[in-house]
Amino acid sequence: MTHNLKFVEIGELPKLLESIRSYPTKSVAIGLELMVLLFPRPGELRLTMWEHFDLEKKIWIKPPEITKTKKIHKVPLSEQAVKLIYRLKQIQRESDYLFPGRNSRMQPLSDGTFNKALKSLGYDNKQHPHGFRHLASTALNEAFSSKSQVIEKALSHVKQGTKAVYDKAEHFEERSDLMQWWADYVYSLS
Repeated sequence: MTHNLKFVEIGELPKLLESIRSYPTKSVAIGLELMVLLFPRPGELRLTMWEHFDLEKKIWIKPPEITKTKKIHKVPLSEQAVKLIYRLKQIQRESDYLFPGRNSRMQPLSDGTFNKALKSLGYDNKQHPHGFRHLASTALNEAFSSKSQVIEKALSHVKQGTKAVYDKAEHFEERSDLMQWWADYVYSLS
């Protein structure tokens, strides 16, 4: 198993969330909780800017330059994610980035920060930032086996073959429901 595949079982998520919320650097704690709720690629969250959000419409619009696919990816935000983002805005120092670097607010947070935080919480060999994607994908596919296309789109995976040529569906409304279901489910565990 490669390093980035490490993720806890769903039953361990409440304890992990409790640990994350106790992390002393509150902005990093919020970042990790957003990773649980939104399951982005860690670099996408690290590089995202305030201008990428429309909190009124509850959408995170990831621009092509921060996505693996090099395409815009719109992420519906759950109520819980919106609250966390507002809380982050209250405590974060002024910067274009949601997560500015420690030494310069003009730079994003350094690459290993979220991983270092998980390590310090005792999750070094149990949970990697990228592993939140695996955790969410597994749980969502378990709960919604008939919605694999919606889940794949939520994960920002690229369709392959003939499907990619013809199917341009975004499944935004369904993803919106899915993201809210996931946030409600995660919070119901803790």
